[in-house]
Amino acid sequence: MKTLLLIFLLLLFSGCGAEEEHMLVNTPETIISLKTLRAKKKFVEDTSLFYPGAPNETIRSEAEKVLNDALTKLINQSEKQISKDRFWGILKTAAIQYSEMDSEEKDRALSYMEEIMDIYGIESSDGRLNKLRYGFDLNQSH
Repeated sequence: MKTLLLIFLLLLFSGCGAEEEHMLVNTPETIISLKTLRAKKKFVEDTSLFYPGAPNETIRSEAEKVLNDALTKLINQSEKQISKDRFWGILKTAAIQYSEMDSEEKDRALSYMEEIMDIYGIESSDGRLNKLRYGFDLNQSH
């Protein structure tokens, strides 16, 4: 009986820990970093990334607005935690809007999304960014 109780408690605690892994925390530092990125002028030339900049100001500002809207959604979460599903849903919504833009803006948008992942301490998208950009995970064997 004691063994069953011990197994039950272990399963209960391991289940609680698994739920925490699916949440991202909006710490004050996270919010500051997101706001800093939102305030930054984006889609301008970046030679370190071989990005020539948006072809004109209209496209630059449209691309920037999409990313800023995603950042605002992340910043304005009513809870201090956000589920990973909600996080990836926000980025997916942005990626869909980028699908009508040139490949250079799509690629640059993904590098901004990587910055957002870094802010949250997410080391890997597990192929999600490739799926958002290309429709499939380039690292997945077929």
